[in-house]
Amino acid sequence: MSANPIAPNVEFARKLIEHCCWEDERVWKLAIVPLSDAQFTREVGFGLGSIQLECVRIMNTEQICLARIRGEPPPPRNCQLDRREMRAQWREIHAAWSDFTEALDADLLLSDCMTADGRGAVTLKVWQLIFNVVYQGTAHRSDIMRMVAEVHEPPAFDLSLMQFLSGVFRQ
Repeated sequence: MSANPIAPNVEFARKLIEHCCWEDERVWKLAIVPLSDAQFTREVGFGLGSIQLECVRIMNTEQICLARIRGEPPPPRNCQLDRREMRAQWREIHAAWSDFTEALDADLLLSDCMTADGRGAVTLKVWQLIFNVVYQGTAHRSDIMRMVAEVHEPPAFDLSLMQFLSGVFRQ
């Protein structure tokens, strides 16, 4: 157990990561798969510009944060993946997060990791990077949902952490 007088909720941190991976999968299956390649890459004038770029941003955030937690250098960013390659890489990222959550304990959750903010190295806690993944993923999945509605029939589902945690969407 951690020497910190406030015991962290490790299970909740695991659930947050699980939620992000689950929502990524759901958005991919229900909102992105039905799109043509042209719709997927089309500039829509919202968010980062295309659904493809929003997906890349989520993937990069997940991959970079996990690398920082592990003390590894950030992987190179690749915005030129086709959908098949992107899907395969995203599954690898999710598998890595799954492995991470199995090893997650209070000491790891409260441990320091280094990141860069453009001015130099910054020390953050692992839990802070997990929350960044949650925040960034939520924001960009929301953008994806809006963008899909611009190029295709709007998806018929909601993004909801609370419904996920309550088990409403467990399928």
